Amino acid sequence: MTKKLIILFVAMGVTYFGHAQGYGRGFASLTDTPAAAFSAQTPPVFAIRTNLVYWATMVPQVTPNFGIEFGLSPKLTFNLTGAYNPFNPEWSTVDTKKLAHWDVVPEIKYWFCERFNGSAIGIHGIYGGYNVAGYGIPLLFEEGYRYEGSAFGAGISYNYHWMLGKRFGLEFTLGGGFLYMKYEKSTAPCSDCEEFKKTYLGPTKIGINLIYLIK
Repeated sequence: MTKKLIILFVAMGVTYFGHAQGYGRGFASLTDTPAAAFSAQTPPVFAIRTNLVYWATMVPQVTPNFGIEFGLSPKLTFNLTGAYNPFNPEWSTVDTKKLAHWDVVPEIKYWFCERFNGSAIGIHGIYGGYNVAGYGIPLLFEEGYRYEGSAFGAGISYNYHWMLGKRFGLEFTLGGGFLYMKYEKSTAPCSDCEEFKKTYLGPTKIGINLIYLIK
């Protein structure tokens, strides 16, 4: 009986010491949901990502994109995403119908719970170039013109990361801000077009991001 009590007290002491040192985070119940199992582990440090919204449009207007994200602290991450669309429809001339563009978007996120888990507020920057013709985009481009130029800006976003399993997750993001745009506007190719400038206020980020977490 005494031996059993000694073993019980030793086990209780080890368990208490383990929790006090934070070791308990390394174990998850087999019945936990993906989010609960994720929370019971040490948060990942590094992730790769792609925005499914950019891939959802019909070929050839899909926009290949790729991003990396890594932890700066338990509640801060840095994300860098790039996208590039060089495509023109096969039946289109160079300036009749095109949505060619590229952009680079750095972002710092603050996570309310812990990195890569739940809700986060982000501050992002934007820099890119574009050559757009034949598409009407509200607040940006009129359908009957060709626009070629560059833009930079910044914004604020809300993000929610939903775990699908141990490694995969979906992140929903929506953000708004401003863009300062410089571009040439014309109805046909020209060698000396007039340059225009304008400031855009509105949505700057929208996405359903597929995330793969790397320890």
